[in-house]
Amino acid sequence: MLLVGLGHLGRPVLDILAASPWLGRVVACRRSRAAGEAACRLARLSGLALGDDAPEVEFAQLDVADAARTAELLDSVRPDLVLHTASLQTWWWTGLLPEEAARPLRGIGFGAWLPLHLPVTLALARSLDAAGWDGPLLSAPFPDVTGPVLERLGLAPTCGVGNVAEIVPKLRHLAAARLGVPPAEVEVTLVGHHALLGASIGRDARPPAGEVPPHHLRIRAAAEDVTDRVDAESLLVEPWPLPGGAAWGRLTASCTVPLVRAVLSPGTTRLHAPSPGGLPGGYPVLAGDGEVRPAPIEGLSLEQAVELNRRSHRFDGIDAIGPDGTVVLTDGAAGALRETLGFECPRLVPDEAAECGRELAERFRAYAARHGVELPGSPGGAGAAAPAGAEA
Repeated sequence: MLLVGLGHLGRPVLDILAASPWLGRVVACRRSRAAGEAACRLARLSGLALGDDAPEVEFAQLDVADAARTAELLDSVRPDLVLHTASLQTWWWTGLLPEEAARPLRGIGFGAWLPLHLPVTLALARSLDAAGWDGPLLSAPFPDVTGPVLERLGLAPTCGVGNVAEIVPKLRHLAAARLGVPPAEVEVTLVGHHALLGASIGRDARPPAGEVPPHHLRIRAAAEDVTDRVDAESLLVEPWPLPGGAAWGRLTASCTVPLVRAVLSPGTTRLHAPSPGGLPGGYPVLAGDGEVRPAPIEGLSLEQAVELNRRSHRFDGIDAIGPDGTVVLTDGAAGALRETLGFECPRLVPDEAAECGRELAERFRAYAARHGVELPGSPGGAGAAAPAGAEA
């Protein structure tokens, strides 16, 4: 398989894959050769320390905006799956700011930061398309929104990773404790958007503005519906603070690797994942044989599930996604960026995303510097797959 990006998510994904005997070979890509080769060397040693049947780990230098190089790499590696984890700037850098600087940017919705996550994703999708790649593509950067944008452009990934899948383990753990059974006996069905994470898990887990984004939640144990018995809605919003920053990458990676394995395996495995086929938000899915599709949900049609997630966009600062992929931010999200960073981008047109992303990264870096924070690395270029220190 081909892993694009070796930042706060790509590195823990690679570490897990390097210790996975079911995977024969992984080629990991980054724009910076020195940093990428070092990460691969560390993964090789870690994998071998855990067992002699560790997969091959190789490094390949790549700028995903270079369509010719992408095609060359696909031809030489012939991967059975591409996993994309890179962005212009990692999502947790707002947590490095002092409280007075972070406060105006808190709660504005993750959609405000879309210019940092769409450009690299779009560049890779276009390079893969130009190369004639028709295999599975799993995409990590804000898939609940980047997936629908790419779908409008005819470039929808097979699926996203993380997000809804990160809430499910918490629900299984708490429901099992309440029932007095092992978590293995608990099955969760959850339809929910990235915005639901803020109400469920995280450093400041709480319902945003006192309201939980639209969702669908059912819990079963021993073939019995126990949703009401465990008071599933209370479990969803039960305080569950986690470390901030790069540590979160381990949870996302742990949700990503089972999806990778399922897609590469015959048959189907039931999991949760965001944006199957470019749909908004997250769903229970069936993954296998190179595909991911929404799983049937008892009592809820796919159209109803999609509408729940479409309504949730506003909780993440997004007012609408147009038929051409243009994303319109809510007045609150656009206004917060304007007033705090001096960044003006109420509408993000896909073809303008790279320029907007560069500007947002530069303005955020300047804002951090004014508050005494020097961010790692340096801002990336228009098609940067892996600007040093600034990968998702």
